[in-house]
Amino acid sequence: MSLWATDGLHRILIKLRLLGSLMQPIIDFLMPARTGKAVVVNKGEVLRIIEEEGKQVADVIIFNADDHKEKFDLSHTVRMNCVKGIGNLKKVKELYSQPSRSNIMFIVIEDKVGVHGLVTGNKCSKPLYRVRDKLSTHDNCQDNLSEAIRPYGLTADDVGDVFNVFMNLDVDDRNIPIIKSPVSKKGDYIAMKAEMNCLVAISACPGDTQPTNDYLPKSLRIQVLQ
Repeated sequence: MSLWATDGLHRILIKLRLLGSLMQPIIDFLMPARTGKAVVVNKGEVLRIIEEEGKQVADVIIFNADDHKEKFDLSHTVRMNCVKGIGNLKKVKELYSQPSRSNIMFIVIEDKVGVHGLVTGNKCSKPLYRVRDKLSTHDNCQDNLSEAIRPYGLTADDVGDVFNVFMNLDVDDRNIPIIKSPVSKKGDYIAMKAEMNCLVAISACPGDTQPTNDYLPKSLRIQVLQ
């Protein structure tokens, strides 16, 4: 990327941050621990995910609200951000749909943490708890997200790649992903401006057997600003 393009993007992001500071919440709710919910974020609106208590992961999936076949793709997002020099395996600026569409769905305009789970795009599920923790059942993000999108005519099969907001993932010396406690604290947030009408489902991750949420699932605050 040229110096001019980099400087131009920087100026655009500054303007977006200033715009975001003048916006007012049109949706503002507390998401209890272990639960999920979906909201529509229209083009130009800002989604803000806030650490109500700290060290709590939000599992996020995104669809084009006008065409549910188009949805967030983690690997494509990471690759595009790395190639553009605006992201890495911990944070990104632009959230993309799958390569067949390759549209920017959200632009991150504020990120108070800068550490998110961008290694796998996975979410906790009943099969994961059975294999990893030997638990026959457990609250999980797969089920939370499935229930959240059901009113929109979508099913569990439509739950795809997840943006693991505030999740602290690393890779050990065997090249295996490992979970660490989040570095996010109370009041931290990420704010993302919608570049299209988006259906966003969020799960306050119920994980309590790993350091995912520092072993204690907690609430999150969700806002949509206009």
